[in-house]
Amino acid sequence: MPLVVLSQPGNFVLAALLTTLFAFSTRTYGFITSLPYWFNFLQVLLTPLLAQRLHARSMTIVSAWLHFAGWVALLVALPFLAPGENTVTLAVFFTVLSVVALSGAINGVAWNAWMQECIPVRLRGTYFGFRNRLLYLSQFAFMLGVSGLLAWLNGSLLAYQLLFGGAILVRIVSVLAQQRMLDSTSARAPAPESPWRVQIGVVWHDVALVRFIVFASVMGFATNLVGPFVPVFMFAELHLSAAYTNLLILLGIVGAALTFPTWGRLLDRHGNVPVMIVSVILWQLTQVLMGWSTSQNLWLLYVIMPTGGFFLAGYGIGLFGLLLKLTPPGARTMGMALFVSLSSLAAAFGPITGGYLITAAVARGFSPLAVYHVAFFASSLLITLCCFLLHRVREPNSAGLSEVVGAMRNVRTMASLFGLSFLVNQVFIRPAVRRPAPPPNAG
Repeated sequence: MPLVVLSQPGNFVLAALLTTLFAFSTRTYGFITSLPYWFNFLQVLLTPLLAQRLHARSMTIVSAWLHFAGWVALLVALPFLAPGENTVTLAVFFTVLSVVALSGAINGVAWNAWMQECIPVRLRGTYFGFRNRLLYLSQFAFMLGVSGLLAWLNGSLLAYQLLFGGAILVRIVSVLAQQRMLDSTSARAPAPESPWRVQIGVVWHDVALVRFIVFASVMGFATNLVGPFVPVFMFAELHLSAAYTNLLILLGIVGAALTFPTWGRLLDRHGNVPVMIVSVILWQLTQVLMGWSTSQNLWLLYVIMPTGGFFLAGYGIGLFGLLLKLTPPGARTMGMALFVSLSSLAAAFGPITGGYLITAAVARGFSPLAVYHVAFFASSLLITLCCFLLHRVREPNSAGLSEVVGAMRNVRTMASLFGLSFLVNQVFIRPAVRRPAPPPNAG
């Protein structure tokens, strides 16, 4: 999990490394941040061909080892790279992070296909809710260690070397554990993949999946237009250190970990689409507060970050569950590959466009703080409008939106979303009163 976190676009560790230690510009950082999306787009040319020769499990493990090798190469190269946007430094970061992005893109599609075989539909929400809680708790422990390490070593290059080295060691354990996992819950061997042209035809005629891909593409652009620059905003405009920024991000991780199981149960009961819509709206109602955050009211971040984690968790599980549910059995790999490819192509333009617009606005004399605030407002509005596209996706056996809203009005449900079930049980459940046993009958 640590190395996967470090590979995610816009993560604060790479943001701090590239924009502070190596002094990359916002525009260059935005381009490097977009690399995973470009390779998620390009993997559609390779993944279906690999799927005809390798089982999803084998493809997952092979790509994981390639991902591991890319990070080892970066760890070895770091001490020899000069700060600044010189040719050698840019070439090394671009090449190594491209390998990481390509292997991660293939791994993501292969892992999704593998999980579709392993996890029954009726249990996916509950299972992934529990699984994601464990993952986020491990991520919390890792990021807490990151904060301590960066603070102890003052954000030096040695801190990043130790950080990457530890994450690489954990990745070795992770891949070895994957190699011990079974292929499937079924004793039958998985059916061979159809030719890719046949799979494209199956996907093209699946209206629900096509609409879902359109939604995910627009949503990917909207969330990545400003999202990757939140750490940069915290460093440059709020004057926060990397360690302090990481502690704030940890609040979101804790929030998500607390709520994953409850979101999973809601998804199993009401369906993915309506729960995702509710979670996105609630998420943006809190994230719009970023448009008022300054160095004088940092307390707002203590509201924004945990609540963002609470509500984003529901969207994240629902997105994955809906993909597994809508992908047709006859085009499993191609359906997932096209979903990842096309949504990532749109997402790739997000940080590039956002970086260009922010840089251009500041160059024209606008206050950087005001530019970021306007960007946050516009991003929240655009993300919320994406719900109209999601509402057009027809999901089998899903409830209406009003039913989900009604369920969340329940005190117990809302309390469990905030990790307060124990408190509700104490307040609303009257403890059983033990009646004294009747005296034994005389005689």
